[in-house]
Amino acid sequence: MKKLIPVLFLLILVLSSCGKSYIEEGEITYDITYPNMEVTGIMSAILPKEMTIVFKGTKMKTTIARGKIFNTEVITDESNESIEMRLDFGDKKYYCILTPDEVKELKASAPKYNIKATEEQDSINGVWAKKYLVTSEDSLQPGDAWFTEDLKVQSGAWFSAYSTVIGMPIIYDVERYGLMMHVESNSFIQREVKDTEFDRDPDLRQVDFKTYESEVQELFDILLE
Repeated sequence: MKKLIPVLFLLILVLSSCGKSYIEEGEITYDITYPNMEVTGIMSAILPKEMTIVFKGTKMKTTIARGKIFNTEVITDESNESIEMRLDFGDKKYYCILTPDEVKELKASAPKYNIKATEEQDSINGVWAKKYLVTSEDSLQPGDAWFTEDLKVQSGAWFSAYSTVIGMPIIYDVERYGLMMHVESNSFIQREVKDTEFDRDPDLRQVDFKTYESEVQELFDILLE
């Protein structure tokens, strides 16, 4: 029996160290299209066509921009459910840090989706992803979504309509500010992410969440005219 104890201890140690390893940091770039509207003329020249997510541990920064016209950033951390939003649009240079009640308000404002996991999985731009069937209780109908659990971020959409889905979104539809965006990964880079990449532009002025939402809604109203 005494001889078995070291063997059993070694076996337990090996089994406990065989947990899944996650990609700790990196960058995902996405293409943005608009499935429910015809994008032509000046609208095509202004509406954003790309989104980038930079992540490190449980923290991530989502950037949607269009050249020098405007830039929006959302910095989130799933470990403490914190959110900071930033806007740079002409003379409108704002940021807001959401209170816990405002985070609840944001989550409550998301569209109501019925999400069903499938058995279908595939490799998409260097990560392994699972397919989800998505339908909406509202008027705009989203397409199917794909999420990966390969990254350290395990609740990448915790503040959105996909809050129940584990992992980082790779392909999904985003509905906010009066339009539906289809967001689809076109590249993934596993790289060192510096803490300074999450730093805020010192030119941004702090406002409350209500003011920020009003300013961003005004921006998208202009883009959709």
